[in-house]
Amino acid sequence: MTIKPLSFTKLTTTPLADRKVDSEGMDFAAPYRAGSGLENFLCSLPNLGCAADLFRLRDAIVTAHRHNHQVILACGGHVLDSGLGPLICRLIEQRIISGLALTGAALEQDVEIAILGQTVSPRERELNSGNYCLTEETGCLINDAINFGITENWGIGKSVGQRLLESEFEHLDHSIVATAERYGIPVTVHPAIGADAFGMHPASHGESLGASAFRDFRLLAGMLAESSHGVIVNVASSVIMPRVLLQAVDAARNVGQNIEGVTTAVIDPAASCSAITDVVTRLSQPDGQGYWLSGPDEILVPLLFASVLEALGDEVV
Repeated sequence: MTIKPLSFTKLTTTPLADRKVDSEGMDFAAPYRAGSGLENFLCSLPNLGCAADLFRLRDAIVTAHRHNHQVILACGGHVLDSGLGPLICRLIEQRIISGLALTGAALEQDVEIAILGQTVSPRERELNSGNYCLTEETGCLINDAINFGITENWGIGKSVGQRLLESEFEHLDHSIVATAERYGIPVTVHPAIGADAFGMHPASHGESLGASAFRDFRLLAGMLAESSHGVIVNVASSVIMPRVLLQAVDAARNVGQNIEGVTTAVIDPAASCSAITDVVTRLSQPDGQGYWLSGPDEILVPLLFASVLEALGDEVV
């Protein structure tokens, strides 16, 4: 069979006037004049795409802060590895963030920053010797804190926060766990046994780790039970935190809590489909709104919260 090119002579066209308007000229980017300040820089951004979603998320955080609603930040390890710890510490001090939920990887990064003042990563050649994952000081501190904290009925976040505050490390001002504990902000940690190195350390006890992790999950459910009309931002965790957040909300509703009008967001250039579905679509229901900011967290998180602080002005110290 011979295939002939299709003739387009009878195609019909549509007038521009019949098309739906996607944006107005006022939504376009404007040239930025050097030295005109952050407010003018923000005004120069287009009110379209990711930038428009960032502004909507900013407005939701500002509104939540002004009405004393929850602003919960959920973090994967890349958040700390990107050097965002000092920024988050300052947001805790300013009471912009009301709660933290961390993966086990984020906890490990935070503890190592508190100890060293810098981030570290394993060398590939150590994989052949079996020394790729385990670090002595990190595993000892986290597990000693957990093993003691469970006797006080503490979760992982509070246990490690207390241990850090009792230490003499020089870089505690860069630790989000220590700063949150100092300011009374709840921190929950959600480890993945077999994936987080501290769970394989000789000082780890499965009974303590499991009990304290479950305590933190219940605490997160309690935080989300109070999240109506608040904001939940998940940064750089595509697997663990989206599912943990969704399960915690489900548990809170299951025992009779009414949760509505929540603004949710994922900040992650490589977010999984399940992360976008769980956080952006499902977690924001009913009556809320979800956003996916698909750029690097080391740029979008500082830009987002700089815009928040610019909008709040003298309302924060």
